Amino acid sequence: MRRHDFTPAALDAMTSGRRPDPAVAGLTFVNAPSGRKSWSFRRRLPGSKKILSLTRDYPAVSIADAREWATALNEKIERGIDPREEARAQQAHLAMTIEAAHRLYMEVLRRGDRKKLKPRTISDKQVIFDRDIKPRLGDRLLYDLTDDQCWEAVYDKAEASKDRANKMASELNCFLRWCSGREGRMAGIEPLTHPAPTLTSTWFSTGPKANTRFLSDQEIKWLLQALVAENATYRRGFLLLLLTAARRNELHGAPSSEFADSIWTLPSDRSKNGDINVIALAPWGWSLAQTNHQWLFPSPRLDGPQLSGWFKARDRIHAAMEKIAGAKITSWHFHDLRRTFRSNARRVGIDRDIAELMLNHRRSGIEGIYDKNQQLELRAAGFAAWERYIVKLAVELELVEELNIPSGAVAT
Repeated sequence: MRRHDFTPAALDAMTSGRRPDPAVAGLTFVNAPSGRKSWSFRRRLPGSKKILSLTRDYPAVSIADAREWATALNEKIERGIDPREEARAQQAHLAMTIEAAHRLYMEVLRRGDRKKLKPRTISDKQVIFDRDIKPRLGDRLLYDLTDDQCWEAVYDKAEASKDRANKMASELNCFLRWCSGREGRMAGIEPLTHPAPTLTSTWFSTGPKANTRFLSDQEIKWLLQALVAENATYRRGFLLLLLTAARRNELHGAPSSEFADSIWTLPSDRSKNGDINVIALAPWGWSLAQTNHQWLFPSPRLDGPQLSGWFKARDRIHAAMEKIAGAKITSWHFHDLRRTFRSNARRVGIDRDIAELMLNHRRSGIEGIYDKNQQLELRAAGFAAWERYIVKLAVELELVEELNIPSGAVAT
């Protein structure tokens, strides 16, 4: 066939029939009896009896575009690739949801391919996704996600908690940046443009940071008085936070198996810094840790620890403290109980370095490299001194019986 017979004018002049392209194998121009003109591509796949047959409309697809399309198909066939299977796989990949992409993300983080993260950090990321991101965006398609959808989800969360909305925005930004970067492509995600790079952990103002807040002796007394009216679970939970200076999730998510012989051994996979922490419980703390359940604070509805309800309890207790005080009290957070211990450590005779170890803070610099002595005896003495200090305040309020303080704790 002469090449000059395969021009737009020649094809338009055809009244019916088929005309193979002299330049590209497998490509044919078809003029059907109905008058519909199209491109047809047909080739047998090497090593099989399958015939690949695809069509495109003419003149929507020009001669040049049809040849480019057919040439790409021929190249794939020569490499043993079925373009239909590749297209189906591509379509399935484009249908990837946010939840499916996040599973890939978490698998990479848990393997630590590029960077080893602390178990607590990985756990926190999963919690933020399950609690805040998944309910709002989990079933949306990754490649259809827009800036507005991301921000709408964050603003929706802000109606309940601006602090958590900030954390949600930060984690969503981190996840989408991973998806659109090299690591995401290495994990199998097609090239993606970050839909909302302006997501930030400081978008919503949450007021002054509570990084200097700690409870005074009078506020501790109001706290003890307010706890009397709480049920046993929340009373135990807040008293143990005060006595152990532990992080909320580490304490409230603890299985009872971590407690033995007045010792709470926090494993590395549950601690924030990835280090084992040993907390020697004095008599009152040990009595509060006694339970016949699998968990220190078992959930009343699920098979696991009770991790919800604590923030509402905190707000309720704070309101009770204000009622007892007859005045407004500056709000406080769970971490402020740790700061309360640290701010009073010297007053009760605890050395600075021992107080830091009791809080499970890592030593820094040369000391952190060479000094591996955990000072367990001094730490035990420190927890006993801190408990005596709190017991003294409870005795002054005549709350020994109401707070179930054992006689051994009062005697010491």
